[in-house]
Amino acid sequence: MARCAAPDADTSPFVVVAELDATGKVVRTWRDGGTALATCVQAQIAGRTLPAPPRAPFLTSFELSFTP
Repeated sequence: MARCAAPDADTSPFVVVAELDATGKVVRTWRDGGTALATCVQAQIAGRTLPAPPRAPFLTSFELSFTP
């Protein structure tokens, strides 16, 4: 995620939703928010493997907002 950071990034709030399979692999993502930061974070989450969920498919969301 560090590669998504930039000193002048638009830090408007956004949400990335990920669908996980039974092994925890992210098989699909989508987002609410169109900033470069939101797009980059979505790309970093896509294809990752997270801890195995209690059931599949499993949806989880990453809701990010920043305050000074």
